[in-house]
Amino acid sequence: MLNLKSLRFIVLLALLLAAITPVYGQDEPDVVIVPPGQTIKVALVIDQTGPIADMGEEVRRGAETARVMFNEAGGVDGWEIEWVVGDAACSPDQGTLVANRNASDPEIVAVQGHMCSGSTLAASDIYAEARIPFVSPSATNATITSGGLDVVNRVAFRDDVQGVVDAHYLYEVLGITKLAILHDNDSYGQGLADVVQAEFEGLGGEVVFYGGIIVDDTDFRPVLTQIAAEEPEAIFFGGYTQQAVLLVPQRNDVGLEDVIFFSDDGIYGVSFIEGAGDAAEGVYASFAETSEGDPELMAAYEAKAEELWGEVPGSFHLQSFDAANMIFAAIAKVAVVDDAGNLVIDREELIKAIRETADFPGLTGTLTCDEKGDCAAGFISINLVEDGEWVRLDLPESIAELAGE
Repeated sequence: MLNLKSLRFIVLLALLLAAITPVYGQDEPDVVIVPPGQTIKVALVIDQTGPIADMGEEVRRGAETARVMFNEAGGVDGWEIEWVVGDAACSPDQGTLVANRNASDPEIVAVQGHMCSGSTLAASDIYAEARIPFVSPSATNATITSGGLDVVNRVAFRDDVQGVVDAHYLYEVLGITKLAILHDNDSYGQGLADVVQAEFEGLGGEVVFYGGIIVDDTDFRPVLTQIAAEEPEAIFFGGYTQQAVLLVPQRNDVGLEDVIFFSDDGIYGVSFIEGAGDAAEGVYASFAETSEGDPELMAAYEAKAEELWGEVPGSFHLQSFDAANMIFAAIAKVAVVDDAGNLVIDREELIKAIRETADFPGLTGTLTCDEKGDCAAGFISINLVEDGEWVRLDLPESIAELAGE
């Protein structure tokens, strides 16, 4: 049994250890202290469930490949990166829950994500208040970077670029003069549909139908029947694969089989072709294409991806890889080792470092962030399903310039 003197000694020792043991952000909430042997925690917010879960897995693989390669190269002065994974389910409500959880974790220094625009918009103010920077690989709604928040960054193109290109291609290349527009009532789909509507009408075209769908429905024939009555030459859909794989075959059931179906990067991927089957033939979709990146980095990435996954991932995997590496490079830039041998990361300095990213060699091209946090490289492409595969189409010079090609 311990005597009183021994008990006092143990209590005193415990107090002394508590006083000298680093606690993450204990005195300065915007400073994260990582003791030797521990990891640097970065949140990875993807969509593991919901309408783009397949794309979420591709984004996860791109980010994880970046993390493995970075850690194998020595990390940050020997400290390795660890993901804290969250599922935003492409939902504003779920995105808010994940963001609040990240904001309450004093060990998290930054966030790679969110993916969907609605989830990203819902999370932005939370991260701004918590002073946690983030880089989205795929959120494209134009308003995301228009709020003046210094924590907000992305490597995806803005929808006010994608939507303009889509409208011009429909009107000038496909010769569409009467267009029906559907959207998914989400920040992404509706925001993109609004851009297409304004640009298409500005070019002289007529939007004969504009409306949203209930994403949980499985039978869209009632709304497609309304569209058929307006006799459009094409349908533009702002949304994701989960609804598109139903809309495309169901349009044939109401007499719209000869009407062009045109959509966005939310449906671009193998899962749409597999889901829609034969009805996918002839469908158009725009996508954020990558420009030529660092060839040595690309070779190293593809080799590591093959090693980890047995294949190179699909849509947005390159943007995900670049978003992760932008964060890692900024952490390495601002992190310092203190006299006690701890790694110290000031999140305010990290916010600045990410926003000041310039001439950063990535897989999607050379990345430079503007004053709003738009950092994308590359251009918008137009693609067509032919013989069960997405085929990239040539753009006229005037549209190629708009697309950033």
